[in-house]
Amino acid sequence: MRYLKDPLALFLLLGVLIFAVDELTPDTGDDTILVGELDIARLSDQWSAQMGRVPTETELAGLVDAHVREEMLVREAVKMGLDNNDVIIRRRLAQKLTFLTEDLALLERATPERLVEFFESDMERYRVPARYTFSHIYFSPDRRATAREDAAAALAEVDDDNWRTVGDPFMLRRTYAHVTIADIRKDFGTPFSEALPALEGDGWLGPVESGYGYHLVRVDRHTPSRLPTFEEVSGRVATDYDTQRRSDANDRYYESLAARYSVEIEIPGVPADGAELAPAPAASADAQGQGE
Repeated sequence: MRYLKDPLALFLLLGVLIFAVDELTPDTGDDTILVGELDIARLSDQWSAQMGRVPTETELAGLVDAHVREEMLVREAVKMGLDNNDVIIRRRLAQKLTFLTEDLALLERATPERLVEFFESDMERYRVPARYTFSHIYFSPDRRATAREDAAAALAEVDDDNWRTVGDPFMLRRTYAHVTIADIRKDFGTPFSEALPALEGDGWLGPVESGYGYHLVRVDRHTPSRLPTFEEVSGRVATDYDTQRRSDANDRYYESLAARYSVEIEIPGVPADGAELAPAPAASADAQGQGE
């Protein structure tokens, strides 16, 4: 098999195979490649989208030539069966059919009344989260052996004038404006984010524990969570409604296909009739004794 390592030999072998396949494949009359106006417009639009300008005549001719070359190669590959059992091609075909099903589902435009009905059926999905504006003073356990006690003691002396000089340096911000609980959790951790909404009263409160240490916190503003009006989130509602319609269309199409197909799944160790295989009988004590 040494000749298989020779590029020239491999090339000749591939040529023989292509010739053989071409001779054995019935002539279906599908040897004409038609590049119509729509094809040329599509190629031009794709170029314009990528390059930001209309292609020149020379560039467009090159695009058409590349398209024809690709079409020839695809047809020959299909004749040779190179598309069979190809995972990438199988997934792409399934994906394209899914896209087609989804596009058909969106042919009918959603009415405003239907969108309002969709919104009212699950208003919690669009709830506007609470937001907080707060400042904090950090006390580092790495710098202090009694960080929590120091933070509690500082409550008696901290005020709006000197608070920036109290505590230890902090790697993030000292003041946060209009942030959600999710934002706070991301920076300070769960204990801090859960404790913040419970802080009541004016001025500095705490100590509050975080993933970094302990903090004194001053909540300057709290905007409660609320349900929005339809007008505030109409764009998001329309997007969600279309997403739901796509999903429903795919489910309905799959169910219609499942009704047409008979599926048999071969599981190792299970007979075709579905009965479980009986376990092998255990060796008797006499047999075990003979084997020792």
